[in-house]
Amino acid sequence: MKKVIYIWLVKLVSRWKRVKNPQDIVYLMSFAGNEHLIKAFADLAKQLGRNFTVLYLPQCQAAATRLAAEGIQTVEFTDGFDFVFHKLQLVMQARLLLCDNYYAFLSGCAFDHQQTHIVQLWHANGAIKTFGWEELTTARRSAADKRRFQKVYDQFDEYLIGSKKMAQVFVQSYHVPQTRMNVIGYPRTDELFNKNWQMQVSQNIKRKHPDIIGKEIILYTPTYRENEVGKPVMNFSEDFGQFVNQLSGNQRLIIKFHPHVKSFEKQFKQQLDSDKVIWVDDFSTNDLLLVADRLITDYSSVIFDYSLLPNAKQILFYCYDYDQYAQRVGIQADFKSWIPGKMVTTTSDLIKEVQQPLEATDFTEFNQLWNTANDGHATERVLQTELKYIQK
Repeated sequence: MKKVIYIWLVKLVSRWKRVKNPQDIVYLMSFAGNEHLIKAFADLAKQLGRNFTVLYLPQCQAAATRLAAEGIQTVEFTDGFDFVFHKLQLVMQARLLLCDNYYAFLSGCAFDHQQTHIVQLWHANGAIKTFGWEELTTARRSAADKRRFQKVYDQFDEYLIGSKKMAQVFVQSYHVPQTRMNVIGYPRTDELFNKNWQMQVSQNIKRKHPDIIGKEIILYTPTYRENEVGKPVMNFSEDFGQFVNQLSGNQRLIIKFHPHVKSFEKQFKQQLDSDKVIWVDDFSTNDLLLVADRLITDYSSVIFDYSLLPNAKQILFYCYDYDQYAQRVGIQADFKSWIPGKMVTTTSDLIKEVQQPLEATDFTEFNQLWNTANDGHATERVLQTELKYIQK
């Protein structure tokens, strides 16, 4: 009932705050990592004499601080009365509204789609987990919840994506028409093609962590997990310590948690106290991909980025809880048919794989499927595409 009242309030206030001829550009940020695109839109807005605002959720504070330091207007928000009565107006003033996620409040916003163009950028370059209508919990939701979900999905006039494969996922997951899909490239991947960035970041990592130089680096990025009540959890398999113990003298393991479970890091640092394990707190997962010879993950979208890098050699899928995860969270039905690496479900099998000589994987077929339009120039195409809506 609270959600119903809140969305009703959003609808009422959004009608009140809606302007006749909106001019602003607004970016809704729930994930960091797309700052390159944000800066590009900020520059474009400045050239056109338009206001540009980043509305960000609290978990993006660090990224927002960096953007603010460059003169970009950033405003923190969370759902609540303060947002509805003070910050919703910023959304309703948008000629172009860029979103990186599902935002529930959008279901109540009374947009004039002839005046406001709403774009879904998403926060991942591909999909392993199910979401939207494909998410297993959706079937158990009430009819009112389902109607509210679809209202959000329907608000997006355009989905900017990097492949027809991702378009297919959105069409199925959000029940929206294929005509809204724009396979233009995923802007966040542009950085992955930047040779200067690759060299600078990898050198910085090695300078600050010289113990990785000359070693075979294995990066482990377990995905974000929640318990039954939706709170973040982080569990290693019970015998994961055996894997650490079996690493060779020339191998080093970097473990990087999802930002939402960072609070668990201290516990596991104590549990996995080994000179073969390196904890890197001063670089992002995206940065660490640049020094990884092998990537171990499970259901994380990091694979879609890693496969584009020149140093990428091997991906191993350590899915020790595959059946449980598939039944509780949901995994894309064809996952096993296109993963670009071996899937193992036991620690002993993971040990066997890592003890094998490292051989480079050819990611061409995988990238043709998921990274079709990602070539390092997506941002340029996105700006050009959205310019016509800004100048409308």
